[in-house]
Amino acid sequence: MALLVVGLGLFGGSLAYRWHFSAEADRLRGVGVPVTAYITDRAGGGRGTGIDRIEVHYLYDGAQYGAWIPCAGVTGCRSTPEREMPVLVDPADPQRFLAENGHTDGSLSFLMSWTTIPLGLVAAVAGAGLLILIIREKTS
Repeated sequence: MALLVVGLGLFGGSLAYRWHFSAEADRLRGVGVPVTAYITDRAGGGRGTGIDRIEVHYLYDGAQYGAWIPCAGVTGCRSTPEREMPVLVDPADPQRFLAENGHTDGSLSFLMSWTTIPLGLVAAVAGAGLLILIIREKTS
C-alpha cells in the first residue's frame, strides 16, 4: 500500500509541480519587470556532480536577490554562459523570477526531474499489483 501511495505521490506531485512551474513562467512573462542578472558561479555538469547549474544575482528596487537555476536545457551548458542574463522579476515578490533560459527560482526542485514521473508511475503500478495480490490472497 505504501508503495502505491509513494508512487502516486511522486507521479502526481511531479505533474502538478510542472504544471505550476509552467503557469508561473507564463505569469512572469506577463507581469515581470525586466532586470539584468549576473551569473556569479557555475556548478555540476560533470559525471556524478548533479545538475549543471548557475548562480544568478540581480538587484531590484535597491535589494539584491539570487538563486541557483539549471544552466540551460536538458543537456546543461555546452559552454560557459555569458556573465549577464536578462530576467523577469515579479514586482510583488522580487525573489521570484523567470530567467532568459526559461527557468525560474523553483526550477531545481527534485520534482522537476523527468525521472520522477516514470519512477512514480512504476512504483504506483508495482504497489497496485502488490495490493491486488494481497486482496486476492485474503479472499481465497
